Amino acid sequence: MDDGKTVDMRRIGAMELLGIGGFSCFFGWMLVSYYWLFAEFIQDTPVAERDAIQLFVFAGLALGYLSLHLLAKNSRFDPFRLSALATDAALALLLPIAALFLGLGVDVPSPVLCVVNLCAGLGGASLTVSWLDASSRIRVKSFPRFTSLSLVGGGALFVLAAIVPEAVQPVFCIVYALLSVGLLRFAGERAEGNADAPPAGSCKNTWEFTWEIEPSLVAFGIVFGLTFVYLFNSGQQDVLVGLLFVIPGAGLIAVLALSGKAVGITVMQRVLLCITVLACLSMPFATEAIQLACSCLVVASWAAFVSVNYAFIVKKSVERWDTPVFRQAPARLVFSALGFLVGWGVATGMTMAYGAHSDAFMIVRLCMAFVLVAVVMLFFPSKEHHAPDGGTIGAREPAAPVPSNLSEKELFERRCAAVAELYQLSPRETDILKFLAKGRNAAYIQGKLTISPHTVKSHIYSIYRKLDIHSQQKLMDFVEEFPVED
Repeated sequence: MDDGKTVDMRRIGAMELLGIGGFSCFFGWMLVSYYWLFAEFIQDTPVAERDAIQLFVFAGLALGYLSLHLLAKNSRFDPFRLSALATDAALALLLPIAALFLGLGVDVPSPVLCVVNLCAGLGGASLTVSWLDASSRIRVKSFPRFTSLSLVGGGALFVLAAIVPEAVQPVFCIVYALLSVGLLRFAGERAEGNADAPPAGSCKNTWEFTWEIEPSLVAFGIVFGLTFVYLFNSGQQDVLVGLLFVIPGAGLIAVLALSGKAVGITVMQRVLLCITVLACLSMPFATEAIQLACSCLVVASWAAFVSVNYAFIVKKSVERWDTPVFRQAPARLVFSALGFLVGWGVATGMTMAYGAHSDAFMIVRLCMAFVLVAVVMLFFPSKEHHAPDGGTIGAREPAAPVPSNLSEKELFERRCAAVAELYQLSPRETDILKFLAKGRNAAYIQGKLTISPHTVKSHIYSIYRKLDIHSQQKLMDFVEEFPVED
């Protein structure tokens, strides 16, 4: 709210800025850990063996999302508990620590490196889901803006780590991981919105497999995985140049989101499809420099694709599925992760059989480009899944009418009173409604009103039931947009 008159959707609040910083640290850790450190520290290892070791990262990522999907079925599961975050931090630190030992000349056996990479994938999956959930809790006005700016920041942090002396690169990666987990803990404890999940059994519209979405995610993931292996096998310089294109790819989505220009997700994915396929089709017939340029375009498409789809998942979780993001996101994310795993695995097999950058590898990638087109044509997301309520980039929703003669505090009180009168809330429920609309959680309300935890939760459940709302973020938006008269 700006001066109690208008809602500025372009303004980035303090908590959102903190979240972007923390998610950027995660992306910085991911880019350095997944694609750079082992390209730097195990150069003497045969290319095929190095690809096979790195394959375990993406196996861990897919396994992590699948495990989180199963864990989320337990109503007591909470990714923001200190024990869960400590586990995430431990998993994230293993890979840079192993790279640090390699840099010191310690001989780390390949099986150990495989386990370390698997753990890095598991940690990456958990941190991804946790940060996406955190974005729903900190009253982010534009989810595409949040995800894209975070990925731009992660790309910048990757470049910073890649250009420092080799000996301290793992240290940068360790710092990124610790900062990300620390800020995630801070955001989880002090988030203004959606801090309390709805009572068990109150969530509706849970995730179901949809033929319009998942096959496309897998096909895109395979093509992206093949391209990343090409860069990984081309040497450090090409990896650095290729990953630099994460910044303009995600930056395009950030510019659209910041400008407020409404662009449908289906439109954006068609554009990314054209760029990705044309780049793959050009590869077999181009010079080495042009092949690198085409790979860079695919990386940029990947960054834009990630920014858009992460935002889509969060927005739908908040606005349509009425379920905490950490209970919905893993089921969606596992498909693109599986596609990337298949792409990396196919590329590894081709490298073992025919060598890196062989003609056979180029033919496989060319064939996958045609498969991607076919899959998207057959299973492209329908309007139902990418409707305007959750399928646009940069769209700003109109604010509710605001009386010009009221201060922000007076306006808030009047809106809460109007909601309480319309939905017949009791005086105590009205008091609690005001706290919930300000983003306060149950523990805070309990302390302020000096009532038992059971009483607080009972009143919160009653408010949700009367308003037919199933998340605190939706309640906050409902009160903020509730029309009042002069």
